Amino acid sequence: MSTLLLFRRVSCIMEIAMEDVRKNIVNNLILLRKTNKMTQQELAKALNYSDKAISRWEVGDSLPDIGVLLRVCELYGVEFDWLIRRHDDAPTIGKKRTGGLGLRLAIVFLLATFCYAAATIIFVYNRVFHNEAIWMAYIWAAPASLSLAVIPSSRWWRGLVTAILVSLDMWSLLTSFYLHFIATLGENIWPIFLLGVPVQVIFVLFEYIRRRNAARS
Repeated sequence: MSTLLLFRRVSCIMEIAMEDVRKNIVNNLILLRKTNKMTQQELAKALNYSDKAISRWEVGDSLPDIGVLLRVCELYGVEFDWLIRRHDDAPTIGKKRTGGLGLRLAIVFLLATFCYAAATIIFVYNRVFHNEAIWMAYIWAAPASLSLAVIPSSRWWRGLVTAILVSLDMWSLLTSFYLHFIATLGENIWPIFLLGVPVQVIFVLFEYIRRRNAARS
């Protein structure tokens, strides 16, 4: 058997295997959604996509990328390996995880608590050993906690929640610089807030374009 013929046969087998995986994913997406009694609109909202995109996935016109498939697995509580295999009936899995939102919010608030705990340690240490009240530690804790909150938010929620957190983080950072200069140097550097205006506009337009592209996919 020539090398070229062997290569063609291997390619043919791989194409058949990939097509089977594609069909399995399409069928399992429908199975999971119906098992969880979700509409296409509800799933689209959970994934921050349009219901048209969900419909296209379920008829096989297109498939979501690997990142979205992992979010689907997390949403329904299944492993990725399950998603790509054939299943003839609805299993006992496919139960939407309850309490997930509360757990995620608790993690976000825990990260913020760490920042303010560190600020408290800095304040107490300087107050006891140096007789200084460094209130600015609490001011800087705000952008620090928001920066940490963006990390899990970008993985779990993305969309509007992450956009709001990023915007709050930017403005709190500018506010911290503003208050720091007033407290330490006595200078009113209010023009620093002008830096946030074009950045905010760019971010809003970027988020709008991202959402429009997601709706068309």
